[in-house]
Amino acid sequence: MIDSSCSSSLKTTMNDSVQTTEHTEDRVASLEDKSDKLTVEELGNEGADSGSKHWDMDIDFRSPVYLSDTSPRFPQELIELICECLWDEPVQLAVSCKRVCPAWYHAARRVLSAPWISWQTQEALQDHAHTLISHRNAPYRTQLTHLSIYDDARKPFAHVWPMFVPGWMLPELSVVGLSGLDWSTKTPHDSFFIHLSAYTSVSQLSISGCRFRSLTNLRRVINALPNLTSLNLSNVTLQHPLRRDSVPKHITLRTRSHKLVDISLSGLAKHSDLSSDYAGATALDYPDLLHMIAANSSTVTKLTLDLRFFASLPSLRRLLAHFCSLSTFTATSQFALSPIPTVQKTPPACTENASIHSLSSFTLMDVPDRSASQLLQLLATPLPCHKLEILDINLVDRPSSALLACASHVLQLSGRTLRKLSWCISVAPDLEVVPTLAGNTSLRELAVDLRDVPLSPQTIHSALTAVLSDITSMDLQYLRIRFTAPYLELPPSHVTPFTIRDTAESISTFHTILSRETFKGLPLFTLSTGVSIEVKNIQDNPTAVATIKAYVVTLFTPWLDRGIVLLWFGSEYVSKDSFLFPQLSSLETHRAVVEARRSKKTTNL
Repeated sequence: MIDSSCSSSLKTTMNDSVQTTEHTEDRVASLEDKSDKLTVEELGNEGADSGSKHWDMDIDFRSPVYLSDTSPRFPQELIELICECLWDEPVQLAVSCKRVCPAWYHAARRVLSAPWISWQTQEALQDHAHTLISHRNAPYRTQLTHLSIYDDARKPFAHVWPMFVPGWMLPELSVVGLSGLDWSTKTPHDSFFIHLSAYTSVSQLSISGCRFRSLTNLRRVINALPNLTSLNLSNVTLQHPLRRDSVPKHITLRTRSHKLVDISLSGLAKHSDLSSDYAGATALDYPDLLHMIAANSSTVTKLTLDLRFFASLPSLRRLLAHFCSLSTFTATSQFALSPIPTVQKTPPACTENASIHSLSSFTLMDVPDRSASQLLQLLATPLPCHKLEILDINLVDRPSSALLACASHVLQLSGRTLRKLSWCISVAPDLEVVPTLAGNTSLRELAVDLRDVPLSPQTIHSALTAVLSDITSMDLQYLRIRFTAPYLELPPSHVTPFTIRDTAESISTFHTILSRETFKGLPLFTLSTGVSIEVKNIQDNPTAVATIKAYVVTLFTPWLDRGIVLLWFGSEYVSKDSFLFPQLSSLETHRAVVEARRSKKTTNL
């Protein structure tokens, strides 16, 4: 019997749907040998633009072109109405309507869902169940890979969705997101978990803003998916946290599949102090969740943690010591401003190795300077750095001299192994902008984002010189340097005009930096290669745009001539191709360049 919190009408609808599904499943099985209007192969070979691989197609809208003036003409409103009437025939929309002409293509595409489903009401769930249950739409089922469920507090339906849409209907579904569940007082019937276990293709589960009665109920949802490899928990609350004397052994907290390799645990608000949430019966019970995470430490290779779960670096170290296979670690926010109440101490550290193991990727996202300085201590010895390939540091404030020194030390230890560095900070005019890169001779990708920069030709010149003169890697394939001006409190008319004090000698010196042997191997600019220099948040100041644009173009003339750099100024851009097509708008320029490269004319440019 379904959970008593469900309304009587929902009970009746669900029971009828389950019975219909069971009968339909038998009927579909008996029809497998019969021909249908469209097979899976035909959809893949002829009409596969309903799939995820074809959703980036760029087809311009055009009105239909008729063979003669006497042919009947359909108003665009009628075309759209026809497509809307086929909302439950996605195969016909994808294969028939989208092939007629660009006008029909856009009308059908507006109705046809992307490779993901989103349910926010019981009615939306029933509509999709109606569509998916049809054998005519069997090819469409294989196109759906993502499912998002936002439960309705007034009319809950999430506890019956696996019965409405059994796992066999979505054989390629890989990602499921659950939001807004409130199972703190009532839990789903056992049949929910039985039907959920049929989703054998699901490998990623995200649970956000949900309430459960206890950790056991949360664990049942996770355990029901037999092939789950990635778990994301955000703002999960427990109505009845574990008592001090009843914390179960780690083995009872493990998921059944033992396949989890990626776990993320975070709160909802990024910068608030979570320790203040421990008032009341529905407190965020992080000790219990941390125990569950530690229980899966033997298989996890990728871990993302909200620092607000921890009072200090030592408490984080004790948890990380369990993860003997950890290779990718991400930390967000900051350490708790006040101690977090605990049910029991963090699980005792493994005696095998009490320090963090060698990492290939280390990320600090939205972390303040003080917490970042502490976290970099995890990489302060050669062992954690000797395999480090990716380092991503994104600060919410300005870096101190101590942080820059610590980051430089980590970069020195990573040496030739580091392949990708991302450095995003707010800038203080009297500080260095990046740590020392001289020892990273195998760097392939470098992204430097400087926020709140007091923009002027001089500050841009100084920052560019500091970054470019420090690069020593001959393997560099991608370089992005972005300057973001602080938001103006005064109207543009009150901004003091820029003055250019640099001489021709200083520009010549900069050109010498660009001509270094280090940059000889930089490839032509594409979306993933070459150089991008961006100046953001200046579009409302035409004087700033014109002055900075002229100056930066002069600085990068050697690289513009080589076609390896793209310069962005607000919504405007400059590249070698833009000089070749000066009469075109930005979008038209992009399309002209793409077409030229498709025709292999780039070498002639």
